[in-house]
Amino acid sequence: MVFTSPAPPIAWQPIKDADGNVVGHEIFNRSRTASAHTLESDLALTHAVLSPIEPAQLLGAGLLFLNTTFESLRGSHLDLLPAHQVVLEIPSLGHAASSEAMARRPALEALRAKGFALAFNHSVLDSSYAPWHDLVNYLKIDFSVLSAERAVLMLQWARRISGATLVADKIESSAQLQLAQENKAHLLQGYAVSRPEPIAARVVLPSTADVAALAEALSNQADTPALVELLQHRPALMFNLLRMAQSQSLEARRPFLSLQELVEAYPAEHLKAWETMLQAVAAKIPQLPQIQQCEKAYPRLSAALAAKAQVQWPDVPAVQLHLVAAALLLGHILGLTVDQSASQLLPGSLAHTVHLLAAEWQSMLPVLA
Repeated sequence: MVFTSPAPPIAWQPIKDADGNVVGHEIFNRSRTASAHTLESDLALTHAVLSPIEPAQLLGAGLLFLNTTFESLRGSHLDLLPAHQVVLEIPSLGHAASSEAMARRPALEALRAKGFALAFNHSVLDSSYAPWHDLVNYLKIDFSVLSAERAVLMLQWARRISGATLVADKIESSAQLQLAQENKAHLLQGYAVSRPEPIAARVVLPSTADVAALAEALSNQADTPALVELLQHRPALMFNLLRMAQSQSLEARRPFLSLQELVEAYPAEHLKAWETMLQAVAAKIPQLPQIQQCEKAYPRLSAALAAKAQVQWPDVPAVQLHLVAAALLLGHILGLTVDQSASQLLPGSLAHTVHLLAAEWQSMLPVLA
């Protein structure tokens, strides 16, 4: 039984330091050109970053550089990303820079205050962007559109911006690479450094009915028990929340060992941001019949698995066993092993226990038609 959908076609390109070490990646939605991505496509990419089924690890391997639009910079979905790992690539203003740079500064300051680093292309060196200069964390010099002389000049000018890390970007030849190295660019990116790598990511897409049910619960300010009940009847929502918690390293900030504690770990505004993100990716067509059947059976199968576990380990709190059962059943539906499910869906302490008892849990999982 397959309960997954492909994520947007994704590729990422390594960004290396002068010694050849990978310090991060820039991630792309390959279905969009650089100038055609929108708030919706940015939301879909954020969803794929936060909730892929491994082996696609999009967080945890250094910095992640994300392209943005000014519309998506205002989006609540950014609150769901681990800011310390993410560099937001800020678009240029074009001819409007002289009139808009100062007006947009407060929004950029707010992103920096949340912990995001900001990257700009070399157009920010123009005097019309002076209000932004003290906000620059990364400054990208685009070698694909500049002559060798101009690229060197831009690298020299860029050093006037205190604290900025200089990235020689879109290096497409060995001559450009040598030029960037000779002029001491801090970081290097481009085909001549490392080609983009496609990522075969899979995600679990909620249905429009799933998201509508979540939206209704949140608009009615449903309490924790009601939200837990909703998750127990909507396995796609359950999977997304568990994966997101893992990607955010939530347990390091708000330890949780039960579904109730997981829900309580999220402030209301983050749950609303999650719902907004899911609105952009919800499946517009009816789910496959076998998925619908699984969804109907999921609460019963999960409860039965938790009951078996309670008999096996009577001293373990029931709420912990319910969380483990919910997660392992999800993984079982997806074709994951017990160890894979524990690693991807459970907080560390519970995952460790499951790894030690993997054979016992495996023997209790139901046979799925």
